Amino acid sequence: MKANRKFKELKDNSAYAQVVGGLVALLITIIVGIMVYWQISGSLTLPNDTANTSRDTVNSTASTVFGLLPIIAIVMVGAILIGIVMSFAGGKSGGT
Repeated sequence: MKANRKFKELKDNSAYAQVVGGLVALLITIIVGIMVYWQISGSLTLPNDTANTSRDTVNSTASTVFGLLPIIAIVMVGAILIGIVMSFAGGKSGGT
């Protein structure tokens, strides 16, 4: 991963700040995207029952997807931790 390579290349803490900044930016983007979606979705007035049924189906699917988005944050934190552990060993892979 790019984050792990960055940890290996830099000896100071700037790589950690960049990765944490990227993680925070990702989380803020997810939150803003969810808020915008629900604001737009709630304000739609549709002309017929078929369109309303489709909108309800999309909202149901979006609820499922939005519930899974925090897993991205968990994976990113795991990648950061792996990078930190690898940097303790000098960043060499394979143990040699």
